[in-house]
Amino acid sequence: MDLLKVYNNYLYVSIQWLTRQGIGRNTINNWTKRNLLSTIRLSGSTFIPYDHIPDSTKSKLPSKDEILSIIENQKVISISEEYYNKMYSAYEKGFIKYLEHYQDIVNNDEKALRYAKLHAVWVVVMEIYDEFISVRKRPKLRELHEAFSKIYPGKYVYVRMSQTIKSIKENGIENNVIDHRGGRKPVFGPVHKKWVLDAVSSGKAYYSPFIYEKVCELCREHGYKTPSDSWVKNYISKVSPIVYPTRYGIDKGIGQLPYAGIIRATNPGDQWQIDGWRLPFYMEKYKTLTLFAVMDACSGRIVGYHIDFSENTETILKGLEHAAQTTNTLPLEILADNHSFNKTEEAEYFKGKIEKMGSRWTVSENPRYKSLIERSFGTFGTKFCKPMYGYIGEGIRTRRTNGRTAQELVDKYTKAGTFLTEEQIKLIAIQLVNEYNIKVCKTGQSPIDAYQALENKGIPIDKIGRMKLFIQPIPYTVRQGQINIKRENVVHEFQLNKDQYLILNNKKVNVRYVDFDQIYLFDLKNDRLIGCVPKKRYAHGAYANQTEEDIEILNKNKGRINGIKTAFKRQQA
Repeated sequence: MDLLKVYNNYLYVSIQWLTRQGIGRNTINNWTKRNLLSTIRLSGSTFIPYDHIPDSTKSKLPSKDEILSIIENQKVISISEEYYNKMYSAYEKGFIKYLEHYQDIVNNDEKALRYAKLHAVWVVVMEIYDEFISVRKRPKLRELHEAFSKIYPGKYVYVRMSQTIKSIKENGIENNVIDHRGGRKPVFGPVHKKWVLDAVSSGKAYYSPFIYEKVCELCREHGYKTPSDSWVKNYISKVSPIVYPTRYGIDKGIGQLPYAGIIRATNPGDQWQIDGWRLPFYMEKYKTLTLFAVMDACSGRIVGYHIDFSENTETILKGLEHAAQTTNTLPLEILADNHSFNKTEEAEYFKGKIEKMGSRWTVSENPRYKSLIERSFGTFGTKFCKPMYGYIGEGIRTRRTNGRTAQELVDKYTKAGTFLTEEQIKLIAIQLVNEYNIKVCKTGQSPIDAYQALENKGIPIDKIGRMKLFIQPIPYTVRQGQINIKRENVVHEFQLNKDQYLILNNKKVNVRYVDFDQIYLFDLKNDRLIGCVPKKRYAHGAYANQTEEDIEILNKNKGRINGIKTAFKRQQA
């Protein structure tokens, strides 16, 4: 707390300062009673004008000039302390951004660290200096020097530091940070490094002896000094982390990167993870099927799936539809890999729809984010598929000794007449998915038990919602009170009732359907459900062939027509 202040060009001293100088409280109170002085409140304390203090008391106090000098020194100390705090923060933390640069220059970690720290401190000094220059004020060089000297005692005298600032303005910080005394320039420079870097970056993954020979050939050809084998090896080691993806492939490069620890979703419905997996069973002509699975990221339950020949757009949408139908919800997030599905029109439509419903579609190329479903496929294959007839192993890429089925057994499964059929493989997969979901895990719960034990945080979705989401609408015009849909040279007719006819006849609507038993009509503008229309029923025309059902159909149609005519008459009345 400041006990001495200059306010409106007057010197004020606080009562606390006076008592510290040996002036008693009674004496100060007597001054007030006798109206010898006035007081003011500053920063929560009572201050007295120094000039109002009686002369008899002033003789016991420092002079006015001495007090003003004390205040000025306090300002200098305060400013110096502020500058020091900024410089010290740069010294301790701000050097990191310059460290790699100096490591490349001096090739000595200890020197690089020293230079980087000094560079960071000088950046702060120059920022403070430039602030004063920009507003045409005289920089506080003495305070800067005091703060700098606390970090680097004796490095510069006051005058020398002023000269260094001028040099930095002309030549930059780096030129003044590096000690240029002695030493020699490195013999092997950017050209040598470029040749090594080009060779080591090749996807052919050349060994260091081959790279060394090529660099030596280039040196002789262009008149450069030949480096030693150890220099080439050391430089290869230095740049290996940078060139790993181009040298060994992007997938392996990703495997070298640091990764975050991922915690499972907290509740069912928070996230679904989706992926496809080749089922390890052969059909005729060595064809295989793909299991596309939708897994709840909290419980590990497979909530939906679809089995087909490949992981295509239709397979993905049917698997997601099955999951939505099973759970009657959509998750808050669907996590997928960078599949070609993401570039299709169907995907854009689907993503747009779920976004409006409060869900989101996330694409990640990093398999660690989908580690739950990735690992689950491994478990599904080894623990559930492996005991089944026809299991052919994990594939030719597997590195595990136990990942391949003996060739004799594979031959047995692939003889004429012994191949599994498509239907058999699908039945096996469905059975194994059910077994996977009810298998008790290390946690003491099965995936389906874990799913049911917690509250589902997903977004509720009913049959109509699923239809809007997974079936794209087709516009049709209502003609003569019905909609005709032609598929595979067969015309399916759907007849509207009286109320629907009066509103929709000769108008265009969006139509969705699951099968041809009935269709659903939606508004063209807002996609709101208008109603459903059953398939048109036919009646025998020949009297001899008519049944009670035929008569009922004809009577209903007659009633529909009469109702429409009556409604027209009322409108005209």
